[in-house]
Amino acid sequence: MKRMLLALALPVALAMGSLGFGVTLAGVPAGAAVHEHTTLQHTWHGKISKIDARMGTTNSFSFASGSRTYVAHWDAMTHFTMGTAKNIKVGALVSVTGTLKGMIITGPKLDV
Repeated sequence: MKRMLLALALPVALAMGSLGFGVTLAGVPAGAAVHEHTTLQHTWHGKISKIDARMGTTNSFSFASGSRTYVAHWDAMTHFTMGTAKNIKVGALVSVTGTLKGMIITGPKLDV
């Protein structure tokens, strides 16, 4: 029985090893799914708490969403779904769509 099991399992194991499946499965980091989630486009809703200093062609503002405060970077290429850059004021309600890295959102689509 052991020989028959070994005769069936060995060719499958060798085939998988030669195709690189063993290396691929072992090479995936444990937190890959968590990290992938943070790089996806997402939308946050909140209230603008502070207009940050302008840096070159990029503007930014801080806004509170729930118990967290995020910083949204935007420039001339930012798509405003509602409102304009003139509507960005402290206390204004905002929806920001972009990618999050730390507490900074880049590449936003804004609804002010």
